[in-house]
Amino acid sequence: MTFGKDHLLTLDAVHNMAVLFDNQGEYDKALSWYRRALDGYEKTFGNSHPSTHTTVNNMAAIFGIQGKHDDAFVWCQRALDGCERSLGKDHPSTLTMVSNMAAVFSNRGEFDKALEWCQRALQGYKRTFGSDHLSTLTAIRDIR
Repeated sequence: MTFGKDHLLTLDAVHNMAVLFDNQGEYDKALSWYRRALDGYEKTFGNSHPSTHTTVNNMAAIFGIQGKHDDAFVWCQRALDGCERSLGKDHPSTLTMVSNMAAVFSNRGEFDKALEWCQRALQGYKRTFGSDHLSTLTAIRDIR
């Protein structure tokens, strides 16, 4: 049995190659593989598929690591917008993207905005999971 270049399993394998390079600190190679996976996910599944959002988010993280904070912001915002549209504002994946936006602002030295995003994440986690859930407690820690 063969799957073809646009099959989900093939695209996931491409994405996993990107993760491998990402974990090894080979960010340019990782971005190339993420781009290839993203192109396939968007072509095959569109902008609302969870794998699309994850790939966009991973690319944002690399830009942040590389100190390309403006690029990180653009890509993180893109991931957040996609999650909000397809999953809703209080979905756990969306809230992760909200927390990631806080990190982007923090890395840019925009601490007031980072705090606002941390608080937004905290409120979402409280609504979704309650006050005693690990994600909620982690969001509280992030504010401190």
